[in-house]
Amino acid sequence: MKEEVDNLEFDPSGVGIANGRYFGMPFPNDECPVVLISVPWDATVSYSDGTANGPEAIIGASTQVDLYDEHYPSSPEFKIGTDETEIDLEDSSQRIKVFDYIKAINQESREKACKIIDCLSVGKELDKSLCQAQEEVNQASQGVNYLVEQICSGYLSQGKIPGVVGGEHSVSFGAVKAAAQSLPEGQKLGVLQFDAHADLRNAYEGFEHSHASIMFNILSKINNVGHLTQLGIRDFCADEHDTILREGRISAFTDAAMEEAMAEGKTWKKICEEIVETLPENVYISFDIDGLDPSLCPNTGTPVPGGLSFQKAVYLLRMVASQRKIVAFDLCEVAPGQNEWDANVGARLLHKMALFSYICNPKE
Repeated sequence: MKEEVDNLEFDPSGVGIANGRYFGMPFPNDECPVVLISVPWDATVSYSDGTANGPEAIIGASTQVDLYDEHYPSSPEFKIGTDETEIDLEDSSQRIKVFDYIKAINQESREKACKIIDCLSVGKELDKSLCQAQEEVNQASQGVNYLVEQICSGYLSQGKIPGVVGGEHSVSFGAVKAAAQSLPEGQKLGVLQFDAHADLRNAYEGFEHSHASIMFNILSKINNVGHLTQLGIRDFCADEHDTILREGRISAFTDAAMEEAMAEGKTWKKICEEIVETLPENVYISFDIDGLDPSLCPNTGTPVPGGLSFQKAVYLLRMVASQRKIVAFDLCEVAPGQNEWDANVGARLLHKMALFSYICNPKE
């Protein structure tokens, strides 16, 4: 039955076909300028888990997305691929999809991480066994990011734009590293972060690749990142605030500051122009769904009051894509609830990111 579905002629205005691919698009990846990579990993989530189920939920909801964008009449013809990379299992002749491999090790790592988090949350020190478990989670996280890096590097070498779909925000590291390394010598990568949180903590809860440490890791471990622009942050600690003020490569547009500016008469267009001005020519977009108003993502791991409307986010994405080159992007922290609302929003946002990254690109 799957083969029959795959062979159907794709009708962007017709009924979406559930074929296990984003937006039901059946096209071979070599025909697609953008390829989406599912990373079902949420081992280090410190509040509510479930974001590992985000990619599958978004795929399920994506067949309900109308692919026409009123600004781009050719948008229904735009082809988006779905990564299906396979790897060899150690000590076995069996091959497995990377998605299934990450999903399996996530379950084991999440169980270990929960024991560590529970211990720390009551003020206890980790015993020897939990310290060992913490190291094992760190090693698994490194492995996941290595796989993501290798997959993204492969698509970048083919001239494609990779889009990572998490999963927790830590899975962005490998994608950003691949994007930075793909640039010609002398060029720097800018990172535009949509987020409720600054994510500038060093090894939060002892997890080196914690979801709360992703931007700290990007700035401290990836040499070719020239600037980080943070948008919508509204929940951060004093140490993170000090880092923002001290680190010359960070421009922070906090939620409070943007709302105050608009209340005093500054337009959203003007704020967006100021945001774009901070970015170099080459940009990686990292979109944590909790950067939006939590009414749009109530089941995300750590929701925070405030945040952007969907249309404000789309307006900025379109402006960035039309004035800068989007090298790669991610959408993280979408967690399905009892209905498809979170995935519904995530699928529509993901389509806009993929579409704008290529069709608006002034360099293409």
